[in-house]
Amino acid sequence: MIGIIKSSLPDAKNLTAIEALRATAEQGLKSLLFNSLYDMSPTLDPAELKAVRAEADRLGLFISASLGVFNPALPFRGQKIAEAGNGDIEAGARRLIELAADIGIHDLFFVTGMIEERFETKVTWQAQRDAVVDFIQRCAPLLRERGSCLLIKTHEEITTSEIVEMIERVGADLLGVAYDPVNVLCRMEDPVEAARRVAPYAAQVHVDDAIVRFQDGGIRRFLAPLGEGELDWNAIFALLPKANVWIEMHSGQFAMPVFDPEWLRKQPGIALTEYASVLAMAVRFGDRDMPWDQTRPADRLPQAYKALLK
Repeated sequence: MIGIIKSSLPDAKNLTAIEALRATAEQGLKSLLFNSLYDMSPTLDPAELKAVRAEADRLGLFISASLGVFNPALPFRGQKIAEAGNGDIEAGARRLIELAADIGIHDLFFVTGMIEERFETKVTWQAQRDAVVDFIQRCAPLLRERGSCLLIKTHEEITTSEIVEMIERVGADLLGVAYDPVNVLCRMEDPVEAARRVAPYAAQVHVDDAIVRFQDGGIRRFLAPLGEGELDWNAIFALLPKANVWIEMHSGQFAMPVFDPEWLRKQPGIALTEYASVLAMAVRFGDRDMPWDQTRPADRLPQAYKALLK
């Protein structure tokens, strides 16, 4: 079942939830993932949410949603979640889980933050991950009662090994994985090996492509049309045959100072073979000019549709 994240649709910011559903169906896609429940109803009105559900059913579309940025240790990152709970981020997350379950969405994914969170000095990276784990443990009765499971996304700031460790602490019935392989390059993980690590827990896979290129002091990730980047999608799909597939056209070009001893010291879990694998990608790309406009992610959509909807 191939779907798309709402923000990856052309002119996504100007589409209402109903318009986004219709645009998705017109492309021959089978599902739509909303970036937030607020995308479905700016006021979280249960009647509006149910109307979106009804239109999805009429069009024969599966729908899901993102919880957003959820990091109780850094609440400024989750302001919209806190807004749903009258200023309380935990109350807001619980309310969003309930509202989603009421319309049949039981697989909300979230990210822990931005790439700089990993290097935050006031609140350690370990403390941030612990805060997420603690919340999920407190929320376990609600999640089990509603038949829901949160999915942590492989975003630029977190490694798959760290995610697996968090799942082992809370249980795979409460926490799964939204696997986004272009992001694991930012943590110097080989996308196929990372897929192998999260395979038992992956409920979603997010599809795009990327290359890495040498620059002063290290490498940088750039996005590429599907099939023209460095990701071995045949191998990844083979490892995740049951995961829901979401097209997501990314836009960030992240730099990794991979030769900086201090940067490496803060990431002791990097595997030498995977570090070498990512550097080899940069060697293969060489000093060619970047052929893809990084400011126009929607330009990559036709190639993604062609590859996935054949």
